[in-house]
Amino acid sequence: MIKGIGIDICQISRMSLDLYKKILTHEEILLYNDLKHEQRKKEFLAGRFSAKEAIYKALSALEKDIYMQDIVILYDDKNKPYVSKPIYKDKHIWISISHEKEYAIAQAIVESIEK
Repeated sequence: MIKGIGIDICQISRMSLDLYKKILTHEEILLYNDLKHEQRKKEFLAGRFSAKEAIYKALSALEKDIYMQDIVILYDDKNKPYVSKPIYKDKHIWISISHEKEYAIAQAIVESIEK
């Protein structure tokens, strides 16, 4: 059962490279530092910012206090983003992140896990 949904869009050109410390966690900074081009780093930051905002919006329906540094988004073996943290025993957070020229957009869905 869906418990919350969130969406966010971010203009990539508004991302400053020094924002990474406020947006990314240690694990995500490792991914960020592997990127070679400034534009790709800005896309990464904008995508993570949008994803974390979308997750915040989706969880706000559940009245959960959560901040950007509480959320870790990594890649699975198929290079698909997934929420590594926060981890809930009774919920799953689905995310999708897309980039197109000037914008990054992300959607998050919080689903309860029925047992």
